[in-house]
Formats: sequence, structure tokens, C-alpha cells
Amino acid sequence: MRAKLLIAFSLVLALATGCDSGSKQQPKAVTGPAVPWIASTPPQLAQRAPAKAACRSSELELPGQVKFIARLQGGIALVTIRNTGKRACRLTGRPRIRFVKRGGPVQVQRPIPTTPSNFPEVAYPASSLRALRPGEAAAVTISWENWCDPVVKGVPHVPPSAVRVVLPGGRGHLDADYNAVPPCLDPKLPSTIGVSRFQPSLVPTGRFFSNAFLQGSVPGQPVHGRRGRLLRFRVVLKNRSHTTATFEHCPAYIEQLAPSGRVEAYQLNCAAAGPIAPGKSVAFAMRIRVPRKAPLGANGLFWELDPFGSRNPQLHARVTIDG
Repeated sequence: MRAKLLIAFSLVLALATGCDSGSKQQPKAVTGPAVPWIASTPPQLAQRAPAKAACRSSELELPGQVKFIARLQGGIALVTIRNTGKRACRLTGRPRIRFVKRGGPVQVQRPIPTTPSNFPEVAYPASSLRALRPGEAAAVTISWENWCDPVVKGVPHVPPSAVRVVLPGGRGHLDADYNAVPPCLDPKLPSTIGVSRFQPSLVPTGRFFSNAFLQGSVPGQPVHGRRGRLLRFRVVLKNRSHTTATFEHCPAYIEQLAPSGRVEAYQLNCAAAGPIAPGKSVAFAMRIRVPRKAPLGANGLFWELDPFGSRNPQLHARVTIDG
């Protein structure tokens, strides 16, 4: 939720002020040819072959407490499920969710969408659920509304003892503590639990690709594009530090066209780039597909280098969709 608010604020600010990376002094555009774009996927997002066996509850755990946050008249939570076994396994489908209490209100389950990732978040590919590796995690989104405990004279009011995740196919269940109970809205109605399908977790950050400080910019703003076509632009990386930026550990980058696009991740064309000496700049050719439902006129472009490491530089630029 916080990430969505920050993105919305950044987009409005970018479109209103007409800036790109937030700096008043932008690097001068690099003339001449740019480093060519390549359609290379980061290794973290490589497609996986399905594991032989489905995950069982004995191989999984729910780490920590399920933390609901307020939403409308109830709550919603993104629940992490980690593979603690010794082999990769399949965790697909939609689980059943129950709040454990004898004599509590009737509970009904309904399907809800998964929680989307938002820039600069990057999720593992969907195929990671078909081969969830030891130590890796998946997730499921749960919403909860209208918990009306029957009032029994002389019996103290006690909330459910746990939230229970029941795996598909009779492969066991997992119990976890939780932090909040939704209010009673109508005692004549059942307690409603929304449950998504299992979804990939976010890729964690790790090693920085370089210790150099790079500043990024998109020259020629606003960049113009058309619905359903490729939007081509340049990202100029200028080395603002006293350390040469090398690409021995080649970074990925992510981009998103807001508000209608999704986060896309690619590998930088490091082989064709070469080092960036202090004070020097290199331009990289970029492209992104404009959604067919992109709004005409002003849009926002978000771009970030090294999303699995330093997550810098991060910039936004103005885009005009002409038709």
C-alpha cells in the first residue's frame, strides 16, 4: 500500500514539475551511437522446469505473524510461505483459509486477485511456484471481514487461536498467529475470507554491481510513443564519483510505463558498454512496450539500475502518448 502511494505521488510530481531524475542540473545528452538494447532476461527471472513433487506442509512454514492492515471495513494481509525442506517442490493453486475457533461464526471463502508488485519491486517468475527452491518463499493474499462471535452468557469472548492455511490436494495445513480481528458488521451474515492463488515472492536485494556513484537521465523529454508500439528512448549514465564504474558484475535494470504498464526487467548490455571513467557518460538504448490501453497525453516512465543490488540510480521521465 505504501509503495502504491509513493508511486502515485512521484508520478504526479513528475508530470507537474516536468523533471526527470529529481536533479535540477541534468547531465548533457550524449551524442553519437548508444549502447544497443538487448533482450536479455536477468538470471533471477529465468524460467524454471517443474519440480517432480508438490509441496507438503511438512516442508513449509509460515514465518512470523500474519499482519493484517486495515482495508475498507476489514483487513488484508500478504502471507509468506517458505520452503524449509531439502528439495524444490510445486506450490500452485488456491489454498483454503480458516480461522481456528470451535463454535465461532460461519466462515465463507471467496477468490480474490493476487497482490501485484509495484515499481521498484520485482517478483520471481510464475514458474518459480512450480519449482520453489529450499529457502525460497511464495505468498498468498488474504482478506477478512465481518467476524461476529456468538454471545454466550458466562463464556468469555475469545478470538480464533490461529489462521490456518490448508494446502490443495490434502497435503496438510499450516497454522500461524495473527495481529487483528475485523469488526462485526452484520451478525446475520457469515465471516468472509478472500483468498488469492499462490503467488511468487519478491526478489531480494544482494551484492552491488559497482561502488561508483552513477547519475541517470533520459534526454529529449517528453519522449513520444504510440499505443501498442515500442517506445524507444535513451538512458544516460554519468559517473559522478572518483571510482571507475566497471560492468564485471553485469547489473539488470527495470522499467515501467505508468499508470497502465507493468514492471519489466532486462539485463544491461554490459559487453558492449565498457567501463565508465569518473566524469564520463555512456548512453544506453532502451525500449518498452506501450500498452494498448495507455491513456493519451501525459504518462510517466520509471527506470532503475541494479534492482537486485544498489537499486540506483532511479529516475522518472515524462512520456507523451500521441495515439
